Amino acid sequence: MLTARLSGTAPCMIAVNGRLQHRNMRLFCRWLLGAALIVLLGAEGVALAGPWLWQGDMVTPFRVHMLLAATVLAALTMAFRQRCLHALAVAALVGALGPVAERLMVRHSLPARGPGDSVSVVFANVLCDNRHYDRVTAMVRAEAPDLFVASETTPAWIAHLDTLGDRYPYRFHAGPGVFGIAAYARRPFTARVFRIGRRHLPLGRLEFADMVVLVAHPQPPARRGLAAENRAYLAALARLAQTSTKPVILAGDLNATLWSHSLAPLLDIGMQWPAGSGLRYSWPVGRPYLMIQIDHILTRGAVAGSLRVLPDVGSDHFPVRADLVFRGPHAVVSGVSRER
Repeated sequence: MLTARLSGTAPCMIAVNGRLQHRNMRLFCRWLLGAALIVLLGAEGVALAGPWLWQGDMVTPFRVHMLLAATVLAALTMAFRQRCLHALAVAALVGALGPVAERLMVRHSLPARGPGDSVSVVFANVLCDNRHYDRVTAMVRAEAPDLFVASETTPAWIAHLDTLGDRYPYRFHAGPGVFGIAAYARRPFTARVFRIGRRHLPLGRLEFADMVVLVAHPQPPARRGLAAENRAYLAALARLAQTSTKPVILAGDLNATLWSHSLAPLLDIGMQWPAGSGLRYSWPVGRPYLMIQIDHILTRGAVAGSLRVLPDVGSDHFPVRADLVFRGPHAVVSGVSRER
């Protein structure tokens, strides 16, 4: 009889233990979700404080990632009847969606097609340590743009890119090294170099007969001083673009995304984003979970334009190509390339 009683209680004990384990697991999951939402809200707060905290400039490029995380976490909280969790999820969703929606609404986005004359531009951060010179030059020859712009152009890179001279007889380069910039054009231009910030980084202004091209590569906002340099550089870009009486094309690795606070001066003056730009994956190659677009071709005065990302050329950045449409002829008839 004792044996029978014991055998009868065993299933009850197993059931009790199972319910306890299930309850503990739900408590752990609720705690984990709550902690994840609090961390996400903290990241969103840092991003919002970007104008005052340099760390915000490092977080804001990942606003889309935060929005995806908030969406997934909000969906998971639906499995729990916890008002606190639901409130945190709603706050995280609003905090992530609001800044993304605001930037998408205020940016000047171009239609993909329109009447006028087309100008094609390819930009590539070639990566100073990249030794796949032939892959880059082959890409340029295959794409055959009207203008090719590059950054991180060391002397070795300049020597290899200069072999494009049969296609692009007019060239420009300044500040060889990690922040070196270069441009190769089919038609002549007058070049001027501005030195920006305490580190005197080069900013190129190429003036053709009827348009201006700005070539840029500012510092990444990796610490307080560099964040200030990045903002000063982008503000200088905006001033140069705004004062031009001709259509403007801006090409470069801006170390900033559409969501970055440092891009506000360019948005404020009405720089235009080609169709498909802003949400592309240009960096870092091989790590798609971090995908952001910091390589940009923007314009001012265009009527249409589209942007696409080109295949890997051995750099940690993908090249990008923009096909822009302007009203009126764009034949350049005078000018000499030189560095001042």
